[in-house]
Amino acid sequence: MPKRDGGTYNQAQMDLGATVCTRGKPRCDACPLDDICVARATGRTAELPEPKPRKAIPQREATLLVLCHEGRILLETRPPAGIWGGLLSLPELPEAADARQWAAQRFACRVIAVSPAPTLDHAFSHFRLRITPLLLDVEPTSAAMEPGLRWIAGDDLAAAALPAPVRRILESLQAVFRR
Repeated sequence: MPKRDGGTYNQAQMDLGATVCTRGKPRCDACPLDDICVARATGRTAELPEPKPRKAIPQREATLLVLCHEGRILLETRPPAGIWGGLLSLPELPEAADARQWAAQRFACRVIAVSPAPTLDHAFSHFRLRITPLLLDVEPTSAAMEPGLRWIAGDDLAAAALPAPVRRILESLQAVFRR
């Protein structure tokens, strides 16, 4: 770095890289630094500058519960901040929790049957999410429900504010709701 005008120096480097020393199609004939260019001297203009290595995208796992009763699905409103903020979603099973027990306690229902559904992979900008849906045929044991929970008929799901992966899961299970 020069002792003065560091900003001008940096801007000149960026301009040179954007217009002359480009990756793939460098214009070495127009370069003011061709006499001191290491890439040109060593015949490596096609491989330099090297692309920035990509960061590994973390993989996360989630189990979503599809509680079904008489053609209706139990959905909950997500917290306003975070993933799918404010949208309706399938309830997420806490890690290491038993689906039958947790659903019975949290949603005041009797679990009649539990069956797996096909997993779904969804990519976000900063992580990948593998969603494992579990289909629970339930019978509510109480009419009282926590705020933010509601039963929605399968026919009304198209108009619901759902995240795309949740919508895909529910669309793949449409036959179950039509029973």
